[in-house]
Amino acid sequence: MKVAIVVILAFAVFLGFGFYGLMEKKTSGLKGEIQDVKQRLQKMEEESKAAPLQPDADTQKIIKAVNSLSSKATSLENSFSKGMASTDEALKKQKATAEDALKKQSEAIDKLNKETQAKLQKIMLDAKMANIRGHIAKARTDLLAKNIATAKTELELIDQVFETLKTSVSDENKKTIEELQSTLKKARTEIDTDLPAAINRIDLLWHEMSKLLRKG
Repeated sequence: MKVAIVVILAFAVFLGFGFYGLMEKKTSGLKGEIQDVKQRLQKMEEESKAAPLQPDADTQKIIKAVNSLSSKATSLENSFSKGMASTDEALKKQKATAEDALKKQSEAIDKLNKETQAKLQKIMLDAKMANIRGHIAKARTDLLAKNIATAKTELELIDQVFETLKTSVSDENKKTIEELQSTLKKARTEIDTDLPAAINRIDLLWHEMSKLLRKG
């Protein structure tokens, strides 16, 4: 009988300290909860020392003592489980918050990148438009001075710039450029047959370019 009592007590003590060791290992990041566990275990030890089992203790006392230890161990386990569940929930919320912040940051960067690209495209478009207008002004001056060959060269340069411009603009602007090229082609054809009409066509080309500037 005494051997059985010793075995049961040893098992109970081993269970208490084993569970305590597991608690220490799994809750290293939860200092507050570990402190609570330590205090509870200390209280258990004090209660155990205050009312130790005697060698001749009867079965009922042994069962009562073991049940008491088991109940306290269960309480500690429940406390641990609640602490872990609370920590998991907090981690999930932190992860969701971090992912949401990262998503918003990514969207903001993407928006800024698109806006920057649009602004750069507008700057390049304006620069090329200024270049085209410069050639148109020179071609008109040459036509008025009847420098036909020089004027034709300027109009060819304008057409080349239009072709380059079509590769870097929206479909809508591309359509506008093609309309401008059509006007330019007619002006080039009229130079040899109707010079005043060609000059008027060049003036029209200058004004039509404002459409592209507005759409840019």
